[in-house]
Amino acid sequence: AIDIYLLCFAVLGNLSFAVQVMAFQLTTSSTVNGITRDELHNFLATPTNWPKIVASSHSVKCPSFSTNSVESPLAVGDYVEEVFGLPPILPLSVVWQCIVSDVSRGKLEFSSESGVPMLAKKCKMNFTIEDATDGCRVELAMEFEPENPIVYAGIPILSADNSLAL
Repeated sequence: AIDIYLLCFAVLGNLSFAVQVMAFQLTTSSTVNGITRDELHNFLATPTNWPKIVASSHSVKCPSFSTNSVESPLAVGDYVEEVFGLPPILPLSVVWQCIVSDVSRGKLEFSSESGVPMLAKKCKMNFTIEDATDGCRVELAMEFEPENPIVYAGIPILSADNSLAL
């Protein structure tokens, strides 16, 4: 579902206009065969796996203010800094905090209030993992509030990137 309510003002000659945008949500789902819910949850909760499956994810590291490992599944309260985009030409990064990690309910959620400076804020990455025949069904819901109209040009790329990852 797309809910767009961004507040931005632009002046073109004598024409002024305002467009309100609150949040954008992109949902992708897939079935992964030959894996248990626990295995898939642990794989997705381990940030060093992200660049292996997400084309735009360049690297991950532990932020300087944190001490947790990014080479094992993140626990609630742990942080990871993800570098994405096209480094070194367009290096973007976001610091994610794990806010839900519940294998039994199939929930894994990450949040970044500050998001990507000047592009997006209040970013969320929510995984729902369910048992399926011969594997698991995973759904990824990404949500953010755009802070710059240029973000909309990147949405088709984000959508394709998420589809390829799952």
